[in-house]
Amino acid sequence: MSTSHEYPGTFSIAVRDPEANAFGAAVTTGTVAVGATCPYVSEHAAVVTQSYTRTEHGRDGVARADDGERVDEALEALLDADEHAAYRQVHGVGEDSEFAFTGDSCVPWCGSRVGSEFTVAGNMLVGPEVLEEAATAYETADGDVAERLVSALEAGEAAGGDERGELSAALLVAAPEPEFYHNLRVDYSETPVADLRDLLTEARSARERIRAGTDETFKGDYPEEILEFGIKY
Repeated sequence: MSTSHEYPGTFSIAVRDPEANAFGAAVTTGTVAVGATCPYVSEHAAVVTQSYTRTEHGRDGVARADDGERVDEALEALLDADEHAAYRQVHGVGEDSEFAFTGDSCVPWCGSRVGSEFTVAGNMLVGPEVLEEAATAYETADGDVAERLVSALEAGEAAGGDERGELSAALLVAAPEPEFYHNLRVDYSETPVADLRDLLTEARSARERIRAGTDETFKGDYPEEILEFGIKY
């Protein structure tokens, strides 16, 4: 199995929304294509692997949660077996546990916060206020889980974010009823968080147009249920 790596410098949030029975993650960083390597979600967990990213920690973390393992125990085991764990930052939420780890060799400022049904973590940040503001925004924002996740990124960015500035952002949500806007990426931009907000708004609007039958792209004579496309992860 191939392994993908990226340079450090990221802040992110992983959440469980028990009312919606959904798991989600959102992340932004100062390198391109953060959505390609860092966030992972399933119907039982949300995990983010960052700093010197190891994609297996995300993939295997949610897979082990899907098999019934607690996410904190799964991620601890993966890090225990990683000889380079000191360079990793991994955090996530499962059905019955939260977990956050920051290795001693991650670039400062680095750290994490564990809340009720969410975790936030970051490295190469201007300071801890980035995570504090992201966490507060998620806890207090209105809207569904996707809306609240993007609000968390916006608040963290407003507090200073990645000290190099951000170049990419991503949003992933696993929910019983998947939507277009549950899998969004901005791979390269000078304003990736603002672009992610615009993308969320447009994707939500497009879904509403399709369901209302007002999207000209999908005019025709066909069963309505074939427009329930599902989401690729």
